[in-house]
Amino acid sequence: MDLWKSLPEDKGPDVPADASSSKDKAPEPSLVLLDKNQSTVSDLQKEDARYLEKRDAALALCRAKSDRTRKLAASQQSPYTANSTAKVIIPNKKLYPGYNPFAPIDKKKLKELADWLKTCPHYRTPLDKKPRTSRTWWYQILRTSLEWLEDCHIDAWINVLRKRYDANPQHFRSERLCLLDHLFAQQWRFNYKDFKDSEPDQNGLGRRLPGEAWNYYAGTTPSFCQSNKVWGTDIDDVYAPVNYNDTHWIAMWISIPKRHIVVWDRICSSISPEDLDVVMEHFLYMVPYLLVECASSDEQRAQYNLEPFTYEGRPIYLRPELANGKTMRDKMAVDIFQELPDAHEFENKDMDDILEDLQLSRLDDLTISSLESLLSSDLL
Repeated sequence: MDLWKSLPEDKGPDVPADASSSKDKAPEPSLVLLDKNQSTVSDLQKEDARYLEKRDAALALCRAKSDRTRKLAASQQSPYTANSTAKVIIPNKKLYPGYNPFAPIDKKKLKELADWLKTCPHYRTPLDKKPRTSRTWWYQILRTSLEWLEDCHIDAWINVLRKRYDANPQHFRSERLCLLDHLFAQQWRFNYKDFKDSEPDQNGLGRRLPGEAWNYYAGTTPSFCQSNKVWGTDIDDVYAPVNYNDTHWIAMWISIPKRHIVVWDRICSSISPEDLDVVMEHFLYMVPYLLVECASSDEQRAQYNLEPFTYEGRPIYLRPELANGKTMRDKMAVDIFQELPDAHEFENKDMDDILEDLQLSRLDDLTISSLESLLSSDLL
């Protein structure tokens, strides 16, 4: 779209009768300043092209993966074997204990963490004056039971679990699960309006999904301990944290086979049932849509439909002797320090290309600043 365009000459009542020479003069140019938050037609076309390119690349990867035969995980294979006389139990599966957040803290490791934090230059700086890049700020927030946990703290704990799962999937309740970081729920909530407003085709497909949606589906996002497992083919259960208005965290379990979502909440009074309905609407509609849209074959697509998933909220009740937030946070801090010592410096860049695309679809700030300066100058 041209920033400069000619406007018709304004012939008001004060135009003199002998001003015939005005016909030969070019009209004065008028500058039109575009809203830097409003995309032009060209911008939208380029954005759509990038969107389709990313989608096609992810779906090609999924199709390549779907060529292999779907196999059950070891934990899902039957412990029985057929026999002409009886079915014999095969005692060859070792059961592993799950993670116990209430297990006693290793005091030696806790002291190692404390000694390491004392070497930080900002160790004695008050919390509200510590730089956010400081490791003492990061761990003090994490270890203080009433402090709000930032996205970086939640992602660090998810990454600990992802690392454990990557090394020993048999230690978890299923080998057909994936653990997502906060960006999944954040991006899906932010982009839900685009999804609803986009027009579907005659088959109900063609809506605009959030950026990285196909990469989540293909298991290439999150990039940390990348699973490369496809939803529905290799993955049955999806676990993700949900940040509600920067005031409350809830946990979400999406069961693909059951077409059902379970929400775990420790403090149910922090979000009303009506508000929870609004939060969950994004996932109830977009998850089944994603499964149909990304299906690599008609046969696979026939397993799913566009009907929304159902969901339920499950309060988490703890016995008073176990409801010790300080102890649980200290244990998280020790585990993160031991398993991901650089977690306080970790930068999640999985959505950087999405943000870059958004920037490319807008007029850059330099152009806007130049236009604004021109408007305020004496040249016009």
